[in-house]
Amino acid sequence: MTQPHATLARIHRFPVKGLSPQPLEQAALTPDQPIAGDRRFALAHGASAFDPQKPAFQKKAHFLTWVRNPKLAALHCAFDPTGTKITVADPDPETSEGRLDDADLTTAEGRAALARLVLQAMGETQTRGSVRVAEAPGAWFADVPEPYVSIQNTASLRDIGAKMGIPAPLDWRRLRGNLLVDGFDAWAEMNWIGARLQIGGAILEVAEIIGRCAATHVNPDTAEADLDLLSGLRGHYGHTQCGVYARVIEGGTIRLGDSVARIY
Repeated sequence: MTQPHATLARIHRFPVKGLSPQPLEQAALTPDQPIAGDRRFALAHGASAFDPQKPAFQKKAHFLTWVRNPKLAALHCAFDPTGTKITVADPDPETSEGRLDDADLTTAEGRAALARLVLQAMGETQTRGSVRVAEAPGAWFADVPEPYVSIQNTASLRDIGAKMGIPAPLDWRRLRGNLLVDGFDAWAEMNWIGARLQIGGAILEVAEIIGRCAATHVNPDTAEADLDLLSGLRGHYGHTQCGVYARVIEGGTIRLGDSVARIY
């Protein structure tokens, strides 16, 4: 079964969990791996149990995230092509505070600089007294331990927008997905569990439907919780799910505009 008119509309990774996405024009996918550099770093708060010497999976409660720390969305970030150097735009245009230029997160100095900025922006209550930039070889900081790539369907976002009276499709940034595909029917992805998708030179197997949390309520531009998406999903569809997780089965390069086909 194929749908040849579906295409790959967006590719994103999130170098730092909880901060801005980095748009990509292409990505080389590797079997049983997330997009390279996705959630490589995270912002551990003062009560986090993450130990870089024993980097076992930790739930998102151990890190700063939009669900508990929506002010993170006000830190508008950009990254270099490697995804390891971060620039944070000044969140207060009246002052020079809160700006960071090309901090190298592979260095102790760069990680400390980002931690200081986040602590200043968020405050000690939100950060439980401190912030450290977490990283460990082989670790990644997604919400699930499996090395998945997350996929959103633009038609589903349009349908949500129409049902909830939003004058546009639901903003994809609220869902923090890796791939956005266009050309499928709305909610077609709910029937993809166990199916395989060919995207460019890679094949992915869809493993799970993504359950959503209150992080989706946060406006990516204003950092305000201005949309009760969970109630909208529950009221209009009877569930709080949107998007799917997929595992890379056959590696290859994917590019914007590539065809996306369900191959079985």
